[in-house]
This record gives sequence, structure tokens and C-alpha cells, in this order.
Amino acid sequence: MNAPATRRRAFSSTRLGASNTRLGAAIMRLGAAVVLLAACAAPPVASRKTSPAEPPPPAQGATVDARVPTSTSPPLPSSAPSSLPQGDPAAEGLDPTRLADLVARAEATSSDALVILRNGKLVGAWTFGEPRSPIELMSVTKSIVSLAIGLLIDEGKIASVDAPVHHFFPEWNQGQKKDITVRHLLEHTSGLQHEPSTNVIYASPDFVRQALAAELTHPPGTRWSYNNKAVNLLAGVVHVASGEKLDDYLKRKLFLPLGIQESSWERDRAGNPHGMSGLGLHAVDLARIGQLLLDGGVWNGKRVLSEGWIDTSTAWARERGESGMLWWPVLDWMKFSIDGELVAQWRKAKIDGALLRKLIPLQDRTFDSRRAFEEALSGALGPEGVSALQASTSKAGLRTKKVQLGPTIGYAGDGWLGQFLVVLPAAKLVAVRQRRYPASEAEVNDPDRRFPDFIEKVRALPR
Repeated sequence: MNAPATRRRAFSSTRLGASNTRLGAAIMRLGAAVVLLAACAAPPVASRKTSPAEPPPPAQGATVDARVPTSTSPPLPSSAPSSLPQGDPAAEGLDPTRLADLVARAEATSSDALVILRNGKLVGAWTFGEPRSPIELMSVTKSIVSLAIGLLIDEGKIASVDAPVHHFFPEWNQGQKKDITVRHLLEHTSGLQHEPSTNVIYASPDFVRQALAAELTHPPGTRWSYNNKAVNLLAGVVHVASGEKLDDYLKRKLFLPLGIQESSWERDRAGNPHGMSGLGLHAVDLARIGQLLLDGGVWNGKRVLSEGWIDTSTAWARERGESGMLWWPVLDWMKFSIDGELVAQWRKAKIDGALLRKLIPLQDRTFDSRRAFEEALSGALGPEGVSALQASTSKAGLRTKKVQLGPTIGYAGDGWLGQFLVVLPAAKLVAVRQRRYPASEAEVNDPDRRFPDFIEKVRALPR
């Protein structure tokens, strides 16, 4: 979920002639959307055109990477129907008031796309702006990379998730690196040096070689630490194991069977698809992937991915770290606070005392939602102070909050700027929210526009 360096967004679509044009403004009234929700048997599809705006130029002094996007080519022939079964939200058991609230909140947070599937049916698709090229998933890309590893294990091209990485890169068959496994890369427990900022990564011409050259900061398997370099190395593992680049492999093994015909994927200057981010998909296509997982890896009656991999990769054990294998747990409830023990850890790590003094009013208060906590934190520190606290605690390997956790009810991919793929198996619910890179730095740094309460509102949809 790390924020990438400020950079000009540049994608190449796999569909020839995909438009990158930003079109004019015509705001959809929320009242019309609510009427549509109540009246239509087909899923509601609403659109609010945005004001014309080009992606921002890089900030002065920022690193600009010369990415090599995946080559343009005609869309792959589809072996699956392009349309999803459609359903009425109320008939599929969704609360219409809560759904209308979700749509309103999506618009208020500058979302570009929102899709809801219930019981395998498309019950709502909204585009808050003119539909254009695929939207980059940011770190939700990591969750899709996890599926590539599962597919290769299904094929027998990777022996198991516990296969040593040196089976693919023999130069690691020495020292402590010989003990690093594919599991460690997936679970953020490799011990590889972590970069708090992605500036260093984007400046590298070869993300895979950069990861291979990284030093170890702790023994493999001993500590959870969110790690972009490790996930970039998984792109190299996929290439060696399959003989195909990560993006090409997933087009053939995942996108084609699901009828996904348009995608984009950023590459580094050496031609490696990024693993930590870089995949662009339309919201409805990302929802297809969520539905595949909810259905145990079967699409239109055909097995695409083993159910065993879905269960293994999305499972979460609290003692192993904060995530599954590049999937985040969705919990029934969460409570957030800053307690004296956490503040003491910050002081010991020499976190800026001025920041800590501003947090005194928040100490030992408990917040029942992430949004409420983040609003209080932003109110105390301001956006720049929040960024400074996050950067300094990340560097020290400390948390920015204490979190009390309820039972697990699903899993999610979660990316910078508020990209979400949420899967709730028991509720038979899939939800996607996407947001393009905004036109102003103020919007980039506005935590509320990341829709921090999206998962909470999705959880509340079933009646």
C-alpha cells in the first residue's frame, strides 16, 4: 500500500485505440442515482463526468522513471462471455439505503469506479467520470501476483510455496539468502531490506536485479515487514518458472479464461513487469477476479485456479504477521487507538517530539472505525504531520496505531489512493472501488479521498 514516487502516469493498453482522453464535466445528481437503484431490475449504471484534467507533472526534484509499458497488441480472443449475470440489489438482499450511502460516499471521495457483485450477479456499476482506459490497481497488483504463483504451483512449475528462491536464482544459494522461500516473499517475511519510500525502487532500471542485490535486515521468516522489493522479485520468479513475463503469463492463464480483454501493466527499463504495483484493469474486470475467488477458482463451470491455493493464500494467522499471501484480512470489526505503550515505543525510537506532543489529546481514546481514527489523526497533525509520522514509524519498524481485531470474514486487495478489491465469501459479496491518480497534490494527500471506510460500508450492505 506504499505510495509511489510522484510521477507522470503513463500506460499502454493491450487494446488498440484505447483512449486516454479526459472528457468534459456533467455532474450526475445523486437523487437520480437513488431513483435508479430503486426502480431498475438491471444493475444501476451511473456516470458523473469530471472536469478536464491532465495527470500532474512530476514534482520538482522527484525521480521520473522511464517505464516500459507492456507492448500494445490486439485484445486476446475471449473464451468466456464478456457480460456478467445481472441482478437487482434489493432482490439480491442488499439494503437500498446503505447502498445509496455507499454510492454517495464513493462520489464524495472522488472515486472513478464502483462495482458490486452479490450472489454472482452484477447488482451495481458506477463510473464517476467518463469511462476510459484501465485504472492502475496500485498495490492491489500484489494480490494478483499471488494468483500467478498459485497457478504455477497448480501446473507443477513451482514445487510448492516453500520452494527456495535459489531454485530460480542460483546466486542466492549461499548465506542466509539460501533460506528465503517463495512463501517468505509472499508473506512479507523475507528479511530483505525494505525501502520506506518507493523513490529508490522507481529509480532502478531493473527491479528484479535490485531485489536480488538487497541486503538482509533480519533472518528470513522471523519478522513481518511490508516489502515492495520482495514482491518485485516474484515477477522474476514467475518469468523463470513459466518462461513468460508475469503480465503475459497472467493474460493467458487468468485474463483470457475470465473474458478480460483490456489491461495494462507497467514495466521497468529492463522489461520486467512491476510486481508491487503497475497492473491496470477496469473495475468490472477486477470484480470478475473477485468472483472467481469467491467461487473457489471455477469460472463458467471450468476450473481456472485451485480452491486449495485460494484458501491457503487468503488465510490469515495473526501470529504470522499482518497479511496473508499478499491479501489483507477483512475483519468483522476493528478498533483503533494510540496508547501509552505505543507512545513509549515512539519516544524510544526518537520520533519527533513535536509530533508526539500534538497527539496527547488522542492518547487512550478508542475509535470504532478507521475513518474516525484517521480524521482525528489528521486533525491533530495535519496531512504533512501524518505523512511525517508514517515515514518515521515505518523507518523504525513501528506501528502508527494500536488495532483491536474482530473475527475474519473475508479478504481484500488494498492499494494506494484507495484501490480496493473486497471478497466476503459468507455474504457472497464482491466489491471494487477504483480511483485514478488525481490532478492535484492536495487531492493526493487528502486521506479521506482514499475512502478509508469503504470496507466498513461494504460489510454493512447485506440486510
